[in-house]
Amino acid sequence: MERYRHLWLRETVLSEEALTRKHQEHAELVEVILARDTERATEMTREHLMTPVPIITEAMRQQGLA
Repeated sequence: MERYRHLWLRETVLSEEALTRKHQEHAELVEVILARDTERATEMTREHLMTPVPIITEAMRQQGLA
């Protein structure tokens, strides 16, 4: 897992745009959780956790690993 996490971090941590987007996602998720909107919080959490998948897949493809 650490290998894939590093691929994702390399593609996102150095991107101001990606960091801003993640900050917004976290803030929106906190608001939904505090509002006790479990359905929306569940959906947003799932989407948030799956965000790295296409980024990692593309990074692997570009490196000839996929």
